[in-house]
Amino acid sequence: MGQVDTGRAGRRDRRTERPRSRSLPAVLLAALAAVLVACGPVTAPPAPSSASASSTTAAPTSSSPSAGPTAAEVAAAVEPGLETSPGTVSAEFRDLATGEVLYARDADEPVAPASSLKVLAAAAIVSALGPETTLQTTVVAQPTADDAATELVLVGGGDVLLGTGASDSTHVSGRAGLRTLAERTVAGLVEDGVTGQVVVSTDLRLFTDRTALNPRWTSDIPESGNIAPVQPLATYGGREAPGTGEDRIEAPAQFAALTFQAALDDAVAASGADLEVGLRDTIPATEVPRSTVLAAAPVAAVESASVGEQVAYLLAHSENQVVEALAHTAAPAADLPATHEGATQLLTATAEDLGVDTAGMALVDSSGLSPDNRVSAGQLAGVVAGVARTPALGTVLEGLPRPGEDSTLGDRFPDAPARQAVAAKTGTLDQTVSLTGTVTTTSGRVLAFSIICSDLQWKLEPARAAVDEAVSAVAGL
Repeated sequence: MGQVDTGRAGRRDRRTERPRSRSLPAVLLAALAAVLVACGPVTAPPAPSSASASSTTAAPTSSSPSAGPTAAEVAAAVEPGLETSPGTVSAEFRDLATGEVLYARDADEPVAPASSLKVLAAAAIVSALGPETTLQTTVVAQPTADDAATELVLVGGGDVLLGTGASDSTHVSGRAGLRTLAERTVAGLVEDGVTGQVVVSTDLRLFTDRTALNPRWTSDIPESGNIAPVQPLATYGGREAPGTGEDRIEAPAQFAALTFQAALDDAVAASGADLEVGLRDTIPATEVPRSTVLAAAPVAAVESASVGEQVAYLLAHSENQVVEALAHTAAPAADLPATHEGATQLLTATAEDLGVDTAGMALVDSSGLSPDNRVSAGQLAGVVAGVARTPALGTVLEGLPRPGEDSTLGDRFPDAPARQAVAAKTGTLDQTVSLTGTVTTTSGRVLAFSIICSDLQWKLEPARAAVDEAVSAVAGL
């Protein structure tokens, strides 16, 4: 069974936390600035990694500046920790300033990446949608077929972090609230002179999957609460209440629609408007043509947190629901279908755009939940390096979890210098532990890295400890 990626033993409700607003550490900013000066924006793919797929080697280096660690030094730092991991280990470290691979261990071997895949997904989402884009959840009014009532179509726009109450500008989850949407809907109807009975329906046709659950996910994945059906309308990442745990619901869009209907009924009563909500036990899908819905002026709308904020949130908390929904939403921007397959095609295309050789890469989802995904450590390190060379994707690096913060990396790397030096996405499945991101050495060099421990036979903690030991040793160089 695939596990939710906590990166540690337990999680808590994070509703009281304000959204992160931070800058990259000064040493990382300076180092990345040097990368951009030296390399400029990515305009052509760099040469693919020459790491061996079958041996443990320190990749040769040619002209590393004296301030940077050598391949031999990185190998000497990494090996003692990685040797303690159960199962098999693949890893790559590369200098962001020079692009040189300083260490490679089976780095071209495609393996299940777990939630490290979210680094690539985040890059794909930001690249396609832009970091400042927001997602609208709207209400469109149409007469019912018999003209006996006004049909209010609740149109899912890809925001799966809707709140059940008032819109909350201080949080990413719940930024757009269904109660606020209901109150705005009543005000809009009154302004338009609508009276009489209104009934609620949904339009979830933004996503065009045949099934909202990825057919490549085994039944235990949704049953464990790691994911709910991927629909363009949901509250709190597929949950009834705020939090980041595994308490997801079976029908997130239906719950959101029923919540909106109840809030609408309350708003009508509070307003005294000449309206009556025809309450339904189940909210149906609208039969109004999609083209008509899209052409209609919304009666009301609420806006999500920005894509950049949502990406930081999904990276920090390894939010499967959010990354899958955003990848679906982003796919049409690249002329791909808003489906599970279209989303994975977007990820692969983004990797290629970042200069990564995608030979052997095979993706079946965007979250890393499936153990059938195949990506190499070298490809993931290459994604990080490509992101670092692309100013428009700065949101992705800024959103990587860090030790001591409210994230899946929060309780790891308790000691200096690693505590201030590591920014990375965790990954956990029953047989996999991974970590992908950047580490800054004491000499000020930033290395992109990815480590994937596979075939663990549920020995997750020893593998995690081995990864942390290796990365900590590099931070001390």
